[in-house]
Amino acid sequence: MRRGALPFDPTPETEESYELARSLLKESFASWGVANAKELETDAGEAPIHYKWAYLDGHLTRWRCVDLDRVYLELHPAKVIVEKEDLASVLDEARAFIAFLDEVGWLDLASDDRDVLLDHLGRIEPTFYDNMADTARYSAGKKLWTSALAEGVRLGDEAAVQSFMASFNARSLPEREAVLGRAPSEVSRRTPPGRATAPGTPPRPKQPSASRRRKRR
Repeated sequence: MRRGALPFDPTPETEESYELARSLLKESFASWGVANAKELETDAGEAPIHYKWAYLDGHLTRWRCVDLDRVYLELHPAKVIVEKEDLASVLDEARAFIAFLDEVGWLDLASDDRDVLLDHLGRIEPTFYDNMADTARYSAGKKLWTSALAEGVRLGDEAAVQSFMASFNARSLPEREAVLGRAPSEVSRRTPPGRATAPGTPPRPKQPSASRRRKRR
């Protein structure tokens, strides 16, 4: 489909223009979901938009198979905590997002064809599941909060998080390295406020139903 007029800059260079583009994209995606009877979670679209801008080329409406590989086979396994039973919903959201961009005419002309992108998501699904289960791919942040969850910490409980952090920081260096490893965390090319969470900051609190499924590190 030919690209329609965009009410935002698809290649924002400032945090302000990014926040505008992000908000409009997510609002439009949510409206498209309602109109097409698609069940989308409250924060639908946040992951592909955030990672495309902060870690990839910054072009929010240009998608190629290599971008999908980067977001779902590398960045998600490294940074996003997803409950096992909800893994399928991650790629379902990706399929819906690509379909949305194409149907409203916003999928950039330099993108791979919609059907190619959707077929690619199907092909990478088994690898996505494998990579999400591979703890060797976890970033330091994901390792930290996975460890906290394993110790019974409720990540939406600020007091519990602060207590865990104090206890963790009091551990010996070898004990901390046993959890975090020694490799430095990947640094995003941009850090939009409230989106790229710094190490040591807990993920957003859990929310009811489907909207609580993912936490980005």
